[in-house]
Amino acid sequence: MDNSDKRSNIKNAVFLGIICSISYLAVYVARNILSTVTPQMIEGGSFTKEYIGQVSSLFFIFYAIGQLLNGIIGDKIKARYMMSIGLMLSAVTTVIFPYVAHFKFGATAIYSMTGFFLSMIYSPMTKVVSENTPPVYAIRCSFSYSLASYLGSPLAGVFASVFAWQSAFLTSGIFLFIMALSCFASLLFLEKKGVIKHNRFEKQEAPNAKGSIKVLIKRRIIVFSIISVLTGVVRTTVVFWLPTYFNEYLGYSATESASIFTIATLAIALTVFVTMAIYELFKRNMDLTTRMMFIFASLFFLCAFLISHPVLNIIFIVLAILGSNAAANVLWSIYCPSLRDTGMVSTATGFLTFIGYMGSSASSYIFAYMVDATGWKTVVFVWFALMVLGVIITLPYGKILKKRS
Repeated sequence: MDNSDKRSNIKNAVFLGIICSISYLAVYVARNILSTVTPQMIEGGSFTKEYIGQVSSLFFIFYAIGQLLNGIIGDKIKARYMMSIGLMLSAVTTVIFPYVAHFKFGATAIYSMTGFFLSMIYSPMTKVVSENTPPVYAIRCSFSYSLASYLGSPLAGVFASVFAWQSAFLTSGIFLFIMALSCFASLLFLEKKGVIKHNRFEKQEAPNAKGSIKVLIKRRIIVFSIISVLTGVVRTTVVFWLPTYFNEYLGYSATESASIFTIATLAIALTVFVTMAIYELFKRNMDLTTRMMFIFASLFFLCAFLISHPVLNIIFIVLAILGSNAAANVLWSIYCPSLRDTGMVSTATGFLTFIGYMGSSASSYIFAYMVDATGWKTVVFVWFALMVLGVIITLPYGKILKKRS
């Protein structure tokens, strides 16, 4: 490859990475708005924790189901259609939600639809990036929109701090609408330039459905499925309940909780850089990086369980989430793009996201009731236990058995 081709690849990867990252930022702002305004809604007296827990739980169920279905569809339909339609429809439902929030059935239906529409973005996006950029740039693009996803939480926190909760939803909907138009125009432009081609990679290793499953199992999708569930609970459910945790367990006001959430999630956004640094430190060993991040998360969740001083507790919780999210980054930014030669990047990514969010959905519902029944301290211990399980499933059993034999 000569220098001009290299420069062209870099330029195209940067442009594609930017449009995907900003689109994904809009997705994560929309996903986190309800979380950040929950203290406001509860303080108003018209909503309860259990009600919001049920709404968020169904959101995650529909988001998970959507990831599974849209992941499969994303291997067949161009990314610009999937992504722009998903962004546009979720913009509509996000704007509608505040007007139906007091009607349980209507609110649940609209917010569930938002989850399904938002699920149309990630898998096709991962496919278009992994198939149309060299592997090293695909990983960097994946890290860039992982960073964008982390920045979505603090930006949602800003909306919650500045606006009343109804206006926060409206602002998020406008952002989604703008990105729907921008995404469609940008990807169409790259297609016309020949930078993006749909299904650039066919199923080289898996000519039929049965073979496809065998290939994914061979590529250890079962282990990464468990990792998806464990990190999904932390990345989604734990972060969702953080403002309420700060408010109820640590004693901060609703406004203070939203502000702390913004700062905390900005710190959590450093996960991307931590993951990249640790990955390089361990000589690009994906398994060792994942295991060490689970150990890191376990230790700090244990510290949060043992020490309830507000400032220290926030620091421990943030570091624990950072560790878990770093393990998740390995899954989404390194493992999924590595499946490009199977021709099933979107399908595999959709499946992994599906089971991750099914776990998140169940845990969101369970945590809401556990808090009232046993208190936040018990919930924090459960978070610690999940990370310990992550350490256990990432141990190098093959090497251990080989040494013993």
